[in-house]
Amino acid sequence: MNKLWVRLSLGFLLLTWVVFGVVTLVVYNSVQTSFREYVNERDAALFGSPLITDLVNYYRTAGSWEGVAALLGQPGRGRGVGGHGPQTYIATPDHVIVAATDATWVGLTLESIGASRTTPLLLDGQLIGILGQQTPGEQALQAAEQRFVEQVRWGLALAGSVTTLLALAAGVLLAFSLTRPLQLLATRLSHWTAATVGEQVPVEGSAEVRQLAGEFNAMSQRLAEAEQVRQQMAADVAHELRTPVTVLRGHLEAMMDGVYPLDVEHVAVAYEQTLHLSRLVEDLRLLTQAEAGRLPLKFESVTPGDLVRRAAARFAPLAQDAGVSLVVDEGALLPTIRADRDRLLQVFDNLLINALRHTPTSGAIRLRVLQDDGMVRFIVANTGEIDAETAAHLFDRFWRADDARSRDAGGSGLGLAITRQLVRLHQGEIHVETGDGETRFVIDLPAASP
Repeated sequence: MNKLWVRLSLGFLLLTWVVFGVVTLVVYNSVQTSFREYVNERDAALFGSPLITDLVNYYRTAGSWEGVAALLGQPGRGRGVGGHGPQTYIATPDHVIVAATDATWVGLTLESIGASRTTPLLLDGQLIGILGQQTPGEQALQAAEQRFVEQVRWGLALAGSVTTLLALAAGVLLAFSLTRPLQLLATRLSHWTAATVGEQVPVEGSAEVRQLAGEFNAMSQRLAEAEQVRQQMAADVAHELRTPVTVLRGHLEAMMDGVYPLDVEHVAVAYEQTLHLSRLVEDLRLLTQAEAGRLPLKFESVTPGDLVRRAAARFAPLAQDAGVSLVVDEGALLPTIRADRDRLLQVFDNLLINALRHTPTSGAIRLRVLQDDGMVRFIVANTGEIDAETAAHLFDRFWRADDARSRDAGGSGLGLAITRQLVRLHQGEIHVETGDGETRFVIDLPAASP
């Protein structure tokens, strides 16, 4: 009963019953009313308008039906005096006969004399009596009329039964044709497991079912891509953790076995690996929170020029030690931005660390900030170009252009991935450009409303 095709079938059947019931009621009442009007008009015509008019005028003058039998007994009106032929009578509104061509009928009720033709006698719209006539074939005629009404009733009942069967059959076929694609889709989905993530189901059926199948295929593809990213990330994390753990274990085992002396130099190596592990775990936590949108941010009004000056001041000593010039170029009349100052400084830290690693000695790093069509654009540029493949993967987790050098430098491979997520949490975007002998990281952030 809870199946969709059953509900659709019953709904279609119920709707058919309601429509057929209304049509039947209207037709039956129309037939009955029209037939009754026809019978009344026919009966009135058989009695004749002069007789009806005379009887109404008689009642208007006399105020009762006393003595009216004389009108019924006139030639050509009553017919059947003495009990032979058609018998004519007048009854009160409560069906008691008060005058008749057959005197034995007086005092009887209409129900007691059997079937007869009647027509109402009206005076100023009020019923004053009933004029009736009974013929030898009247009962047969009444029976024929009743059979006609019964035939109409049974015809409608038969039509209703046939309509019900046809509606039920059509409803079942229609409901089955509508739900069959859903059943096939559900059957295919019942075999869907984690091992079959990414598999596509056939897109067929009605437009709605095709849309459902298409949405499922898109969801399956997204889940497959997410699963691939998860597996890749798990493999990357395991790979990244393996190196410091292996180094740490090797040094500890060597010191325990007496291969290395237990001195500050060898303990420092182990300590550096624990710091590397700590940074990696913290970066993973930060990236996960940022991607999930659960990283708490403290938004405030920030001046772009002040932000880049502070970022440059933090790295000025490192740039000087590396023999790299660090230049700040800020535009005039810059609008403020709504941002978390500390998180944006973290963004510039990651970009400047990356720039220092890849800028040759005597090279330059430039920090620029300018206004661009309602946005505030930050540019971190450093001497040296990168190839297109490197640029395409710079924001991927654990990706390194120079794997060996980056590991030695102690990077986790997550800095630029974290940078992109932090920028997106500020409703901005970041991309990399290369050319003219330099690499440029461009950050666009929305300007604060005036």
